[in-house]
Amino acid sequence: MSQMTSAARAGARPLNRPTTTTTSTRLRVVTGAPPQHGRAAFSIICATLLAAGLIGLLLLNTALAQGSFTLHDLRATSAQLTDAQDALTQSLQRSESPANLAASAARMGMVPAQSVAFLRLSDGKVIGVAKPAEAPPGFAVIPSQTSAPASAQAQAKPAKPASNTPPKPGPR
Repeated sequence: MSQMTSAARAGARPLNRPTTTTTSTRLRVVTGAPPQHGRAAFSIICATLLAAGLIGLLLLNTALAQGSFTLHDLRATSAQLTDAQDALTQSLQRSESPANLAASAARMGMVPAQSVAFLRLSDGKVIGVAKPAEAPPGFAVIPSQTSAPASAQAQAKPAKPASNTPPKPGPR
């Protein structure tokens, strides 16, 4: 059935073919396709953008590496400063310790108080009774100030009776 239909259609339509009965066929010059400059410009633009992107990435990578080195140096400096601060804090705590304060007070000739008194600043009232502190019994070694022989010092100074009180500190 399809063969009959196609044959019937072919006969029903007239073909639009040029007739060969014309006297001469005309020849004409056909120009080529116009040059397409858009492809070259597009490829140059793409290459330029690619090169600019690669240079930008290189500069960004260099800046990040430099920032990384700076960060490393700052962290190292921070660690050194933290160590120095810790050492100073430990030194301060050692000098403020009760044992060190007691030893410093003893070197200056101070003795522990046996009684205490407080001064109330709001009204100036003294609470408690303070008694003068006395040095514990014992002896103190007093180094000599000069390096003269002992026999010359004994003749120059009369012998003093030994006392149990340590000497008072002088100005330093």
